[in-house]
Amino acid sequence: MNNSGPNMDALNKQIKRLIKAAPVSNLEKQAPLARLVRAFLEFDCDSNRLLAAEARIMNSVVDFNELRVTPAIELAATLGVRYPFAESRCAMLHRTLQSIFDREHQMSLDSLHDMKKSEIRKYLQTLAGMNPYVEAVVALECFHVAAAPVDTKLQLWLVNKDCFPAETSLPDIQHTLEQNILAADMLKFHRAVRREIDDWSPKTWPKPAKIPSPMLAPPAVNASTTTPPDKSAPEPALATAAPAKTAKSSGKTKNVSGKNK
Repeated sequence: MNNSGPNMDALNKQIKRLIKAAPVSNLEKQAPLARLVRAFLEFDCDSNRLLAAEARIMNSVVDFNELRVTPAIELAATLGVRYPFAESRCAMLHRTLQSIFDREHQMSLDSLHDMKKSEIRKYLQTLAGMNPYVEAVVALECFHVAAAPVDTKLQLWLVNKDCFPAETSLPDIQHTLEQNILAADMLKFHRAVRREIDDWSPKTWPKPAKIPSPMLAPPAVNASTTTPPDKSAPEPALATAAPAKTAKSSGKTKNVSGKNK
């Protein structure tokens, strides 16, 4: 295998096999917002836990607006401590729902039906807290955009199948799939590969990034989280604590930001 790029022979073999084995399209179509919420519960998880978690979440709220204002920590508790990456996925979901409300002034993605396909992806990708898998699956299933939904589980599975080097990033894998799968076959591939990896699990998972919920740290206007902050990075509050103390010791108690006036 070429360590500098994908093993196209192995990758094309898997693509052709999966498209050929794709299940019959019998899934009930969901509204874009409902599909987005499910996708946030779906990535890096098996279908049985997904369905049970979706039922618990939706039974705990009246509508998507109540879901938006429910603190991420409460959503994570509803999922349970054994749900994969419960805290990080709920924090991302929380931020994305708030970002949608900030743009649309309601809990709806119906405005996307009037957009061009390229505009739909850009809209979804620039929502705060957005996950690459969620963006792609909503674009693919709800708007027929030829997007390849890739989560960490699929990323590690493709590496395990010698299709990509271990150091290949998730965006690079997504881009390669979108370049090598016909638009007419993308949904077939997606459904087939989800079934293929449903019961599969990697030996080790990467540590999830720490993403604050908007209740604790409101996102900046037009913010995007294409690269979530690393968990080892210092918290924003800690970064400003030292300058604030310095200002106080010099008698400038009103300068809470640490900058001299």
